[in-house]
Amino acid sequence: MKWKVKELFAETYRAKKEDGLTAYIYRALNWPDFYRNCGAPAYEVKYGGKAIAMIRFEGKGAAVSALAAAAGFPEITDLDLVELALWLSKLKRAAALN
Repeated sequence: MKWKVKELFAETYRAKKEDGLTAYIYRALNWPDFYRNCGAPAYEVKYGGKAIAMIRFEGKGAAVSALAAAAGFPEITDLDLVELALWLSKLKRAAALN
């Protein structure tokens, strides 16, 4: 695991990679005309001031979708986004137990 994710505020997380990269994960707004799965919790991954990915929790798993802005940041790969989704899932599960 290359990333460490910690909750800053409710539904807001900071992710730091071993090499110093920092990304933020926020609870996404539920725009009905943009997000088709209105009931599924969704999170935006932001890096360099731009939303680069969406993480949706549907059923027992998470779906990760890279957005067009992600192409401008090759230092964050699809594997990094999957790792962030795993961290987020772990943190959400721990919070639900408390």
